[in-house]
Amino acid sequence: MLVCLGGVKAQEIKNLSAQVGKGIQFKTEDDLFYLKFSTRFQSRWDFVHTEGNSTTESTLENKAWIPRARLKFDGYFINKSFVYKIEYDLANGYVRDALFKYKKNNIELWFGQGKLPGNRERVVSSGNLQLVNRSIFNTNYTLDRDAGVQFHHKFKLGNAIVYDRWAVTSGSGIRNNNFSKGVSLTGKLEVLPLGEFKSKGHYKSADLSREETPKIAFAGYANFNSNAYKDRGQVGSDIGGEADLLNIGGDFLLKYRGYSLLVEAGTRSVTDDNEFVYDENDIAVDAFYTGYGANVQTGYVFKNNWELSGRYAFTKPNEIAFHDEITDYTLGLSKYILGNNFKFQGDVTFRDKVTGQNQIITRLQMEFQF
Repeated sequence: MLVCLGGVKAQEIKNLSAQVGKGIQFKTEDDLFYLKFSTRFQSRWDFVHTEGNSTTESTLENKAWIPRARLKFDGYFINKSFVYKIEYDLANGYVRDALFKYKKNNIELWFGQGKLPGNRERVVSSGNLQLVNRSIFNTNYTLDRDAGVQFHHKFKLGNAIVYDRWAVTSGSGIRNNNFSKGVSLTGKLEVLPLGEFKSKGHYKSADLSREETPKIAFAGYANFNSNAYKDRGQVGSDIGGEADLLNIGGDFLLKYRGYSLLVEAGTRSVTDDNEFVYDENDIAVDAFYTGYGANVQTGYVFKNNWELSGRYAFTKPNEIAFHDEITDYTLGLSKYILGNNFKFQGDVTFRDKVTGQNQIITRLQMEFQF
């Protein structure tokens, strides 16, 4: 089949606009090409106090840094159903998203590299978090990003909104990825029984829209990553072995009049008895990250756009000889000046390490995006 795109000519820009949070937007006179350019960065200062023990003294370290700086391009071309998205990480020097999407009615087909339909905390942009960073649960059990094909679908079931999402991807993630024997299969079902959230609020942490009626979301997902060579599947380090990994998780979200509650949990297991990596002497030298964890976080946005938030999160790995068992207790304070587009945040975490030295982590951050 030959697809002819003849007749597509260069056009003058008809509309040019700029708006905080919506970037700089270009549109051609014939409305066949649209581009939105935006950028954001986070400026952060971390302080880590590590408790001493019988053999070591307590330490206090600090780090001022730019954890995230992004360039984003998205829009459509030729037809409004042909959508593209590119996101580049300036701070670390690599492409995060590179997607072509075909959108028609309530169906989307994705081709390229982007976020997998996994845990809610990860799918929420780092610019839309109510605490300075994501939880220790997300660090160890997220599916993160991958390259391949995705199918997204939305439909109504009575008054409820249902999203089903499916992905077939490489399973190697987007950084330090090698040729591998495996493939990754992902499925997710999400239900909004009381209808849609305002301003896509089911993928923003704080209830800045102050939902007038209660809104809730339930979601469950599963991912099978065959012949994975990174210790956490799509993310982590190459540990010199291969295993079939199964991730299963779910979450619950509630928002109402400035209050938000997120509960999520997940587990990762090895399905082929290859949890350990052995050396030439048949001694276990590493292990894939298996176990379970959870994250519970809540917050309230006052009418002056200050928010008080808190989090309880933990991870319980199966093999504590190779991975730390950690529980975090976090208290946060945020001031939203222009919503998530310009805000100041700070939080304090007490980190309880079962087999290590406990820590008190203080983080201060400014988020800017246009």
